[in-house]
Amino acid sequence: MYNILIISPLLFALIVLMGGVKFKNILIIFFVGVLSILSLLNMFFATTFVSNLSHMYHKIFILIDTLLLLYFLAQGIIKKNHLVSGFAIVQILLYSVVLSLSPTLLSNDILVDNISSVMYLVINIVGGIIIIYAIEYIKSEEFSEFKKNAFIAILFLFLSVMNFIVSTNNIEIFFMLFELTTLCSFILIGYRGDKTSSENALKALWMNQIGGVAILIALIFSIHNYNTIYFDMLITNINELYLLPIVFLAIAGFVKGASIPFEKWLLGAMVAPTPVSAILHSATMVKIAPYLMLKLAPAMSGFVSVTITLIGTFVFFSASLLALSKDYFKEILGLSTIALLALMMSLAAIATEEAIMACLILIVFHAVSKALLFLQAGILEKSFHLKYVNDINGLINHSPLVVFFIIIGFASLTLPPFGAFAAKFMAIESIAKEIVNNPLYSLALIFVALGSVFLTLLYFKVVTKLFAKDVDHKEKLHVKIPKLYTFSSYMLLALLFIGVYVSFDIELLSALEIIVPLVLIAVIPMLFAIFVFKKAHRVKEYHCGEKDEVKLNMYYFDIPQKYKQLINVIAISSILILIAGVIL
Repeated sequence: MYNILIISPLLFALIVLMGGVKFKNILIIFFVGVLSILSLLNMFFATTFVSNLSHMYHKIFILIDTLLLLYFLAQGIIKKNHLVSGFAIVQILLYSVVLSLSPTLLSNDILVDNISSVMYLVINIVGGIIIIYAIEYIKSEEFSEFKKNAFIAILFLFLSVMNFIVSTNNIEIFFMLFELTTLCSFILIGYRGDKTSSENALKALWMNQIGGVAILIALIFSIHNYNTIYFDMLITNINELYLLPIVFLAIAGFVKGASIPFEKWLLGAMVAPTPVSAILHSATMVKIAPYLMLKLAPAMSGFVSVTITLIGTFVFFSASLLALSKDYFKEILGLSTIALLALMMSLAAIATEEAIMACLILIVFHAVSKALLFLQAGILEKSFHLKYVNDINGLINHSPLVVFFIIIGFASLTLPPFGAFAAKFMAIESIAKEIVNNPLYSLALIFVALGSVFLTLLYFKVVTKLFAKDVDHKEKLHVKIPKLYTFSSYMLLALLFIGVYVSFDIELLSALEIIVPLVLIAVIPMLFAIFVFKKAHRVKEYHCGEKDEVKLNMYYFDIPQKYKQLINVIAISSILILIAGVIL
C-alpha cells in the first residue's frame, strides 16, 4: 500500500501539470478522494510492513541527493546568499563522507508501522482537503495557467514525499526526502516571485539546510559507532553512553519543527499563498519533527529525554507568550503551531505509552484544526482583504459562517470534548508522573501550564474580536464565499467531529473531565461579575458636548526586544548543553 501512496500523488501531479484536462477541478477532487481512501484502507487493514529496495533505487536516490545539493549550491551562488551556498558546500562534503563509509549492519529500507499509518491519514486526508481549497484560491492569483497547474502539482508532489518519508527506515533515504521537503517549501514560499517572497524562501532554505547537516552528522556517527544507516538497528543497538546520532537527529527535528531559534523560516513562509501555509503547518513539512521524535522515542532516556523535554516545553511557553504580542492573524496561527509542535516533541521525548498517545492525538487534531483556521485566514484575505485581527470588527455581520469556522477551529484546540484538549490533559499528567524520577520535570510542567494559559487567552482574545462592532458602523453586508472554500471547510469540520466521536468511543476522557472545564468556563466569569463588579461604582464619562465615539481595540502584550533575544539565547544554549552533555 505504501508504494501506491507514494506513486499515486506523483502521477496526479504529472496529469495536473500537463494541463488541458477537461473537468480539472472534479479530477483533482477525485484524486484527493483516492488518496484518502487508500490511507483509510491502510489504517484499518494493513499490519506492520517491511521491505527492501533494489540496488538500482539506491543509485537513483544518490543521484537525486547529489543534484539537490548542487541545486542548493547554485541557488546560493545565483541569489548571492552565502549562507545557502555555505551550507550546501558543507552538506556536499559531509554527504561524500557518508557515501565513502560502508556499514555492514543491514536492515529494511521500508518500515510501515502504526505511526506511519496515522501519518498517512494526516498527510493525505488533511493535505488533500487543502489541495481542494487551493484549486479555488489559485484562480485569483496573477499567474499563467501553467504556473497555476504547477502550484497544484507541487502540492501533490509534497504529499508523495511526505508519504515516503514516513515509510522509510533508511536514514540516508530519510535525508534525501528531508531535503526534498526543503526544496518543495523553498519553491512554494517563493512562488509569487517578489522580493519579500524570494528572501523568505532563501531563509527557509538555509535554515532547513542546518537540519540536513545535522542528519548527515548523525549518519556519520551512526556508521562509525553502530555500523548502520537504519533507524531500527540504531535504536536496537543504542548505547546510553553514546547518543550523539540520536541527539543530532533530534536537532534536525527542532529545525524542521521551526522550534526557537529556527522559527523565522516558518513565520517567513506566511508571505506565500495561504494553501502553502496551511499545508506546511498541518499535513506536511513541520509534522516531520514530531514524527522523527516518535521514531527515536525508544532510544530516549535519562539526560537526553529530560533535556529535549525541557527544550520543547520552554519553546511551547515562549512561542505562546510571543503570540500574545502579535496582530497578524497568520502569524498568530504560526506561533501557536510552533508552540504545539514543541509540545509534541517533548511528549515524544518522554517516551512513555501515555505521552506517545498524547503526541499522536495532538498531531492529528492539530492538523485538522490548524488547516481549518488557515483556510479561514485565506478567506479573510481573499474575500474581505483582512490580514490583521484588529481589523476584523463585526465579522459576524458579514460572514457568520467564517466566524463559525474560526470559533470551532480555536475551540477544537482549547476546549473539551475535542482531542487537543484531551492531549494537553494527558501531557500534563505524563510530565507530572515523571517528576518522581527527575525533579527537573516540574519545570517542564510549569512551562506547559503557563503556555496552555497563554494560548487559551490568545484564542479567546481573537474570538472576542470577531463579535466586536464599532458603534458608528451600521452596514451589514454579507459576502458570498466561493463553494470550494466552504466545501473544504465543511470537510475539515466533519473530520473534527468524527474525531470527537472516536474520542468518546475509546473513552479518551471521562464525562467528568469533559463537563467540569465547561462548567468552570461558564461559572467563573459569573462569580467574578457578582462578587467583584457588583461593588463597582459606575459613572459615565463627560465629553463636554462632543460626540461620543466608541472603538474597540485589542490589548497587546508588548515584549521588549531584550526578552526576545534572551529567549533565543536560552534556546541555543539548551541545544548546545544537549550536545555537550552527551559528549561529556
